[in-house]
Amino acid sequence: MHTKSSRQYFRQVLLFLMALVIAPLLLAVSAVGAPNFVTQDQITVGATEVIQGNYYATGDRITVDGTLKDNLFAAGDTIQLSGTVEKDVYLAGDEITIDGTVKGDAILAGALVALNGSVEGDLIAAGQAVVVNGTVQDDVRIAGEALLLKNQARVKDDMIAAGLSLESQPQTSIGGTLTVASGQALLAGTVDQDVVGGMGGLTLEGTVGQDVAVTVGDNQTWKPIFGPSPRLKIPDVPAGLTLTDSAQVKGRLTYKSPTTASLKDGSQVTGKITHQPIPEWEPTPVKPTNIVLDQLQRLLTIGLVGCAMLWAFPKWTEGLTQNIQTRPLRTLGWGIVTSVLVGVASVVIAVLTILAFIVLILTLQGLAWPILGVGTLANLALWVGIGSFVSLIAPVLISNLGGRWLCSQFNLNKTANRFIPFLMGVVVLMLITAIPLIGGIISIVIIFLSLGALWNWGRSRWVKPPLQAQEALVG
Repeated sequence: MHTKSSRQYFRQVLLFLMALVIAPLLLAVSAVGAPNFVTQDQITVGATEVIQGNYYATGDRITVDGTLKDNLFAAGDTIQLSGTVEKDVYLAGDEITIDGTVKGDAILAGALVALNGSVEGDLIAAGQAVVVNGTVQDDVRIAGEALLLKNQARVKDDMIAAGLSLESQPQTSIGGTLTVASGQALLAGTVDQDVVGGMGGLTLEGTVGQDVAVTVGDNQTWKPIFGPSPRLKIPDVPAGLTLTDSAQVKGRLTYKSPTTASLKDGSQVTGKITHQPIPEWEPTPVKPTNIVLDQLQRLLTIGLVGCAMLWAFPKWTEGLTQNIQTRPLRTLGWGIVTSVLVGVASVVIAVLTILAFIVLILTLQGLAWPILGVGTLANLALWVGIGSFVSLIAPVLISNLGGRWLCSQFNLNKTANRFIPFLMGVVVLMLITAIPLIGGIISIVIIFLSLGALWNWGRSRWVKPPLQAQEALVG
């Protein structure tokens, strides 16, 4: 008889988890039908082609010049849509260009996203650079580093933009309200209704049909500390609010800013101008009494949790403590690995859940929401469990270890019960972690040590050492 290694167990668990996710996907594929699933380097739908049903494509370069009667799902390096899609499009890639017509919604994600054609529904796009140079009949929701509305852009309803920089060129038009959250904005086009939002700097060169209500920064130009090179040229916009000589606001102008707006000669504001000053931020001094009360509260919390653990689970608590004491460096290393694995596992669960939900919502809708719920609850359970462990159990283990060491120094090991060393350790730990900077570093080390101990405990329960297995067989 042979015992299974930890690698074999890991593979079995991984295959089981993959099966839970892939099984409903395979059912969905069989329900949709395989003919409209295409995977190859170069994919082209010719100008004369008409395809019925949903079309799924993955490849390096995807070109759609024909007509799709249903939804389009595509992922690739370069995606070019010059034809017509009768319903919605979902595209993800490095460069995405729409020169044709989308009669439904367009949901796009890529490094460079460009709309030169028309979208009769909503446009939802995210990318390093997003360019709108076509017509959107409904709402626009865009986010990215550089956002640009070129002169041919026509947005018939509302628009929401979030990112580093937003620029609208002079001949652009937005039929509804423009809501902006960005580092800077240069608005040279026309907004039929309101402009609202917050930005480091706003320069208005165009026309706003109703009110402007914004919060802007001070007199220092806002720029990111670091970031990837933009795919579009980002204009230089001064901090604060500036209305050039061509700016027109046909309603009220209300702005919050530490400084007064710069209103150039020729700028026009029909309504009332209201400036609400924002005082410079100053950190609130921390009162010593608050620090003491916080530490006493933490002392009481950790003390109660630790006493409950030592009473209800003494062997488990002592086992984790002993693991840290005997192999501290190895335990610390496994703790770092565990923290990374938790993050990776969370991302994998989220991605698989979203992919499964998207496919199932279009095919087997009865399974879509349960899968979404299970994936969300699994991720929530993961983070709640890890968060509770590092915030409550980790200090208990280190306090127990520190208290036992203190008792050994004063020869109290034989006379003290298991609660006294722990309580001594809690008091010392609270005092040390209250020290600025040093306390933070120690807290991080404590988290890694405790996660490493948990990993080692779980592995020992999962895989029996060979010697123990042989002794079990002999016995």
